[in-house]
Amino acid sequence: MLISVIVWLIMGIALILIFFIYIFIWFISFPFDRNKYIVQKVTQLWVKFYIFIFPFWHIIVVDKHKILKDRPCIAVSNHQSQLDIAMLFYLFGYFVWVSKIENFRIPIVGWVMSLNRYISLDRNDPKTFPKMFEGISKAIKDNKTVMMFPEGTRSKDCELGRFKEGAFKAAIENKTSILPIVLDGTGRAIPKEGMLISGKTKITIKVLDLIPYENFPSYDPAILKEHVKGIIAKELDIIRKSA
Repeated sequence: MLISVIVWLIMGIALILIFFIYIFIWFISFPFDRNKYIVQKVTQLWVKFYIFIFPFWHIIVVDKHKILKDRPCIAVSNHQSQLDIAMLFYLFGYFVWVSKIENFRIPIVGWVMSLNRYISLDRNDPKTFPKMFEGISKAIKDNKTVMMFPEGTRSKDCELGRFKEGAFKAAIENKTSILPIVLDGTGRAIPKEGMLISGKTKITIKVLDLIPYENFPSYDPAILKEHVKGIIAKELDIIRKSA
């Protein structure tokens, strides 16, 4: 508990201090960095600093080279913990995130998300879904990678939950590839219930093979989501058996 309090305190202070640096860089890069690549890198380094100050996590990254550069796709990952976002930033890929609107309302964090032009979704208002799909289509046309959690929420027991169709519907409508990513260990490091940070924990981030649009087993989102879920579930099982 003491370690958790110290870490969250340091992160809170750093959040405020680094935010001013972020705003300064955003301001001076705004005229020529229309795609927000510079502030995206600042955000990545910002998150990596948080990981650095808690060295008890042993992070293993597998096949990072499979992250696409300047090629559009929709990346999907399982979701165990609030730490997942930081771990995906750790891959240093340029992601346009799709996130629930509640996150955009968090002071500083939400402001940065808005300035980075991430895509918001109000899960309680179906009228916002067309705007979400419009934002995804724009990002795809700009050759960006859209990052989504198909489960829609964090798992309580670190097991895969039910996948929603949104990411797969977007991939089909935009005729773009899907990049599956598997995370394991984050749910033990910071469980969904509570704020206590665990001690030494092994965390694995594995980037899987790209699934080209032409190789989709079906262009029905309901079938496609189960296919991708099966791929992620299989890799998650392999990671855990090899631990």
